[in-house]
Amino acid sequence: MSLLCAFEASARHQSFTAAAAELHLTQSAVSRQIRALEDRLGIDLFVRERQTVRLSPAGQAYAQEIRGALMRISNATLGLRTNPQGGSLNLAILPTFGTRWLAPRLPQFFSAHPGITINLTTRLSQFDFQLEAVDAGIHFGLPHWPGAELAFLMSETVVPACSPAMWAQHQFAQPQDLLRAPLLHLASRPDAWHRWFEHQGHPTSEVPGMLFDQFATAAQAATAGVGVALLPSF
Repeated sequence: MSLLCAFEASARHQSFTAAAAELHLTQSAVSRQIRALEDRLGIDLFVRERQTVRLSPAGQAYAQEIRGALMRISNATLGLRTNPQGGSLNLAILPTFGTRWLAPRLPQFFSAHPGITINLTTRLSQFDFQLEAVDAGIHFGLPHWPGAELAFLMSETVVPACSPAMWAQHQFAQPQDLLRAPLLHLASRPDAWHRWFEHQGHPTSEVPGMLFDQFATAAQAATAGVGVALLPSF
């Protein structure tokens, strides 16, 4: 394990000296550990050039695998320390849904299920459950997730939202009036505005505006008067 930790730090810093400082070792000690690991594997993980080192192609591939494995070990150890009796759930959530909808309901859940620990991590897109230390995920979209068992949780209501100043400026009265203002888009829902206008009976092909990767940022931009955001009612 000490050899792998020395390798991961050296690979991340591309420097034995920086890795030694992080691990509170000498540079020569880290160099010996890397050489010992290379001898055990029978392959050079670093290319040594004068006073510098860089990962070999094999070292680059190995570093990605080792980094993920060490992270999973670290998370497992932390989880055991924080909840030695077990009963933990590692849940992937969307950030705004987690803060606005899920977090206020957690105290009630913990009261009904004492002893269970929920560890939350944010994921904006689909991922491989086989490669991530996650037990379940709450996500938005169509039921197409390879390798996952899906269950429908709830529907969602979205509403256009803007600042009072923008409302006063444009005096929106009909759905098509929104096209006079910049419309704020979410990267994970690029067709949301198109579908909203179509649902309102006013289909359109032109929906200009800015692109955001999270609802929280889009909501803040709408509050600041940048444009109109299509936001979940929660």
